[in-house]
Amino acid sequence: MAFNPACRIRLSQPPVSGCFLIKLAQKRVLRSIFSLKGNFAPGAAPQKKVFDGIEIAPFWNACSAAASISADFELNWAFRSLSAEHRDRLGAAERLNVPYILDLLSEFSVPITWATVGHLFLASCVREEETAHRDMPRPPFNERWQGDWYKHDPCSDLRRDPLWYAPDLIEQVMRAKVGHEVGSHSFSHIDFSPQTSNPELVEREMEQCLAAMAPLGLKLRSLVYPFNHMGHSYHDLLHKFGIIAVRHRDDRIRLSYPERSACGVYKIYESMNLRSANRYNYRDKAELFIDHAVEQGSSYHLWFHPSDPRSVFEKEFYEILQIIQRQREAGNVWVATMGDLASYCEARECISLESKSERDQRTIQIRSSLNAEKYGIPEVTLVVPAKTMPKRIQRQIDGTWVETKPDAARIKRNDTLILNVPAVTQTVILTY
Repeated sequence: MAFNPACRIRLSQPPVSGCFLIKLAQKRVLRSIFSLKGNFAPGAAPQKKVFDGIEIAPFWNACSAAASISADFELNWAFRSLSAEHRDRLGAAERLNVPYILDLLSEFSVPITWATVGHLFLASCVREEETAHRDMPRPPFNERWQGDWYKHDPCSDLRRDPLWYAPDLIEQVMRAKVGHEVGSHSFSHIDFSPQTSNPELVEREMEQCLAAMAPLGLKLRSLVYPFNHMGHSYHDLLHKFGIIAVRHRDDRIRLSYPERSACGVYKIYESMNLRSANRYNYRDKAELFIDHAVEQGSSYHLWFHPSDPRSVFEKEFYEILQIIQRQREAGNVWVATMGDLASYCEARECISLESKSERDQRTIQIRSSLNAEKYGIPEVTLVVPAKTMPKRIQRQIDGTWVETKPDAARIKRNDTLILNVPAVTQTVILTY
């Protein structure tokens, strides 16, 4: 009887099979633990959108779930309460890691949201009368250090202090082939908690972010609250500046359909953060969470600090990207940025349909109240009853008819046609 030291048990079957069984048992135990902790508790469910038998799918391309990732891109600004040595070590690690992370994401063609501290867009800044950014309001309360909120700012430039400025890294993000989203992490990494913020502070932080982003042609769309302290009370103000998505932390819910606030800001529920685990394989946790997202029709969201140890990106992050890639190739998961996810959800919210069939032709009228200037023009996915592929697909946009190749759509096994159309489409004609 052979002994496999990797499995630590005696086997009557080939070692690979025994290891597989052990791994399966470990994942079942892990699933039970996370279930008992309530990690798989269902969050918000998508509202059914069915008109004359045609459904507007909850996720693009009729995927069962969405997967999004965000990076808290901050360099030294997040670590000002630490010793200068510790702060600089984390900032330097982040500078080294960003190009490596971008290469990984390009390898798997995964776009993410880079929640960027606005000051990093600057190539330089100066002190005025011994004060850094004197035109910016200060938080009403700061429990993290004594003295001015901007006292750590070197007020120099990228060449002399690259841990406080990062236009070069932001340009690398923007040049990536996969189309990353450059989001916001406030201008100076403020705490959105009630005691440390107020409307004037938030408004000026957003204004300054816009001003810093404008030379690169960027606008505000997504925001991650620094310190993961929720600032949902500012949704109306944030939406005024273009924010349509925020990352949300909930003590109970990890998997949920994006949740819309009254003003149109979508909360993307955080599922897990990137790290190493001591007592189990962190890859298994990610796989379980993504599997549950597919089962529940939810959105899975992973977040990380680019300053994390390189080993976490080489192992855990790489393995999670492999899982996402496999689920995407199987047609189960739509990989989207926070902004694109919110944009799709809003388009779905704003669209209604009317369908008529005559002989070999189905005509679908589409009505939409989408604010395209704020949310963009995403594709939405129609799920149409059909047993065969149409011979011809025509779309009308702004009064102009566009011919769509039939292979732009696909038939699913349950006799439905999956058709992606721009959210501004007015009419679709399917000819069989």
